[in-house]
Amino acid sequence: MSERIPQDFIDDLIERADIGEVIGRRVEIKKAGKEFKACCPFHNEKTPSFTVSPEKGFYHCFGCGAHGTALGFLMDYERLTFVEAIEEVAKMLGVNVPKRKEDIAKSKERSSLKGLLQNISSYYEQNLKDSNKAIKYLKSRGIDGKTAKHYALGFSKDSWDDITNKFGATQEDKKKLLACGLLIEKDDGGFYDRFRNRLMFPIKNNKGEIVGFGGRIIDDEEPKYLNSPETSLFKKGELLYGLYESKKSIADQRKAIIVEGYTDVIGLYQNKIGNSLATLGTATTEIHINKIFRISDQIIFCFDGDNAGKKAAKKAMELCLPLVRKNKEARFLILEDDDPDDFIRRKGFKAFEKLIKEAQSMDEFLINLCNQESDISSIKGKANAAENAMTLANKIRDGIYKDLLIKRIAQEYDLPEEKLMKYHASNKKNTSNKSFSGSTSKKVSSQTKRPSLIKQAIQILLHKPELARTIIDISNQFNFIDEKGIDIFREIARLVNEKDKVKLATIIEHFPDPKLQGYLSKLATEQNLINDNELASEFDDIIKRLNIQDQRKELTSLISKAKKGSLNDNDQNRLKELSKK
Repeated sequence: MSERIPQDFIDDLIERADIGEVIGRRVEIKKAGKEFKACCPFHNEKTPSFTVSPEKGFYHCFGCGAHGTALGFLMDYERLTFVEAIEEVAKMLGVNVPKRKEDIAKSKERSSLKGLLQNISSYYEQNLKDSNKAIKYLKSRGIDGKTAKHYALGFSKDSWDDITNKFGATQEDKKKLLACGLLIEKDDGGFYDRFRNRLMFPIKNNKGEIVGFGGRIIDDEEPKYLNSPETSLFKKGELLYGLYESKKSIADQRKAIIVEGYTDVIGLYQNKIGNSLATLGTATTEIHINKIFRISDQIIFCFDGDNAGKKAAKKAMELCLPLVRKNKEARFLILEDDDPDDFIRRKGFKAFEKLIKEAQSMDEFLINLCNQESDISSIKGKANAAENAMTLANKIRDGIYKDLLIKRIAQEYDLPEEKLMKYHASNKKNTSNKSFSGSTSKKVSSQTKRPSLIKQAIQILLHKPELARTIIDISNQFNFIDEKGIDIFREIARLVNEKDKVKLATIIEHFPDPKLQGYLSKLATEQNLINDNELASEFDDIIKRLNIQDQRKELTSLISKAKKGSLNDNDQNRLKELSKK
């Protein structure tokens, strides 16, 4: 959990930050009028389509669609956390990041736990050097000393209390070991070591700090693999084994390989494949995929051909469907008789590279999967396969890729494309026009709905924040409108009225919710159909219409109160005033 930095500090920091300087220190940019241009650092291109606007504090690539603020750039380009990005910008401006007392205490506690994990990892490494049994096991798996050192591999002794005795001298020390997930509490109140007689794999965050461990049993006991439990530092659904060690290789190649096991990552690295990662004994998550797409344009899922591997691949594909976009793709490689480690050790680098190049595209994998799950030799089976394929295709964002996939599905199942397009439209209609109760609306408009007044007002303020100052008293306006986005609109207007100057980036970073930040960023990049010279008059018209809506809502509320006989004198006067209007 990141420290809570005062929002006022973040607002002022973003307002003062020069995004041109932040990006210019990392990417070669050239002046182009009021803005800067460069070749996009997030995808390969020869003609610059990456624009940086210091006035807005915002960058946008017209090629791949990447966009954001100075903080967003640092998080995507340098793989920093939100707090780390704030600290980096603050350092550039020569200011200290304020933290509350409880946050400072929490930060110290986390640092203390990380230090303890590092010391224990070093102890495990020494154990490995002193254990003939562990060294013999590594040799049997083909892992040499250089590779073991690169991944800081270690060994936990075959003891119930080795770590307890070595690092748990006091009760406070034992509590820290428990918080790190290295001890398990007994029913009688004592403790015992979680990891025993295991090859130890330290798991690191993006800064290279150890936050947990994975342990592989050396003998024939169960469970074969054991990971640290969820702790304040260790989040299985967010971490990837090998990301810290391989992120430079991934960023250089713009390609990442996801495998199932830690030894697969290590075996591939030892055989010149340095861009592989593994999940921590869990299924791939959306967080994993987004994290990899920040530094890579392509993810190749390379899984075993057993049921577990196929199931994991299917789950990964379903997660990737709504996440793929221009210059971001997923591919799939199922190894029927081997795992990646065994394959590359037996057949070598070139054979594995050949397989990687032949990995199935997502559309190929999707159709093959649907064929395997249905008996396509029968009409009913073919119909099931086609329907399943279309259900999956409908998870993809509307666009050319989706249209081409539907065309490919039509060819595969020998169906008229227009029929499938109708199925796609019908399925979309049935999904998008459901009420919160799940029932379908009776009336469905065939035309694209015009953006709401609130959305239009927000979009105008993103381009011209100063127009919010034309609202006389935002704290006492629009209190009765309950439309979606009204609270966001009011907060943007309040922010602008409290500051001397506000730019787009400040508005975006003012809202802590990442989804809302993403929505505002996307809204800011959408083409504005209103001429810049007409924004002020358009905004004025929207405010007038919103005021009318607000007063109608207030009038309805007062009439409802009048029917119940609960109006006071002020309410009665207000009701008369609004009734005249």
